[in-house]
Amino acid sequence: MGREAKIKRVFYVSAGGADIIQSHTFWRQGVHNPNEVSITFSGQIEDFVQEIGAEAYMVSARAEAQIVQDGAFTIEHRVRTHGKGLGYYLAELRYCLGLVRTARAFGADLALVDSGVVPFFMMTAFRIVGIPVVPILHNCLWPNGFRPKGKLQSIVQWLDRAFWRRVPKAIIAVSPEAERQVDEIAGAAHPPIWQVRAQFLPDYFAHIPSPDADAVPFRIMFIGRVVEHKGVLDIPDMARRVEATMPGQVRWTVCGRGAALEPLRDKIVALGLQDVVTARGWTSLEDLQQVYTESHASIVPTRSGFAEGLAMTAAEAILAGRPIVSNPIVPALELLEPAAMTARSNDADSHADAVAALAGDRTLYRKLQANCAPLRAQFYDRDQGLTAVLRRALAV
Repeated sequence: MGREAKIKRVFYVSAGGADIIQSHTFWRQGVHNPNEVSITFSGQIEDFVQEIGAEAYMVSARAEAQIVQDGAFTIEHRVRTHGKGLGYYLAELRYCLGLVRTARAFGADLALVDSGVVPFFMMTAFRIVGIPVVPILHNCLWPNGFRPKGKLQSIVQWLDRAFWRRVPKAIIAVSPEAERQVDEIAGAAHPPIWQVRAQFLPDYFAHIPSPDADAVPFRIMFIGRVVEHKGVLDIPDMARRVEATMPGQVRWTVCGRGAALEPLRDKIVALGLQDVVTARGWTSLEDLQQVYTESHASIVPTRSGFAEGLAMTAAEAILAGRPIVSNPIVPALELLEPAAMTARSNDADSHADAVAALAGDRTLYRKLQANCAPLRAQFYDRDQGLTAVLRRALAV
């Protein structure tokens, strides 16, 4: 592949309300962001920009507006509005056009845009004004196995099909499932798709000892956003089912915060599971190491209301030497299957049965736990990280 024209100005838009100003501060200091287990994607993009000698304008949607200028980097937190129904798409279009205006005023010759920023077909606006665009798929296009079939979604997918076929300069995907879905919607006629893996620092996990495979009770943990579509409200139902057949043998810990935290705690009390399930709420990274130390396995029970791209908490569990219990909605399951128990999607009983099988068969548990080690390399391999993949994809 020949070298492309030099990239001088990169415009990047982050999804998920990330605090990219704080992340930039740590990046500038050359230290890992202590609020994150993984190496931030925004930091990897900054590494890319620095390596190719470019400038960057980076945007994230936040509740309060703020702009920081630091050498070659301009970092903006931008307030955005949302709507419902048709109003949703109008609000998304306004936000997209505002981003395009900023990118054009900046003189961007490349736009990197995370999935979830705006509907994919709207990213065509960057191409219309002459800015090549690279979508970064941190999410799948739909929950695995649950492709939307409604009339409005069919129209959106038709528009997206044209986008995927003609617009991107390259496509970055965090999982094979995300790549397959682009193939499914666009057919073979689309720009190259490049796989990337989330990256972590080994030091964090080096402080977590191997689990005691024979310890009783068997301890299983959940870490992540405590919201309904992550399956957390199913955990008390799972725990009740396991407790009925294996009393006192399994204990559950939920770490994280979110809109479902209080409903989760209420459900735990209503089912009389206060001694079985602990909902810790927010947990510091230091305390999380202790939770991992005390745990045997991790559960990732995402439901079909969310188009998971990978589920980095599944990768984190493997790096900590803990097998996972999950379902096919979680694309990480495909990559981590040798160290996983697979349950049926949207089925709390199936997840409970998988946990019970793992807790009740310590030989099986030891096998899955031993399988964690060879799966770790991909998440420590910087050649599979975003910085290196962008350089290959863009031939710079």
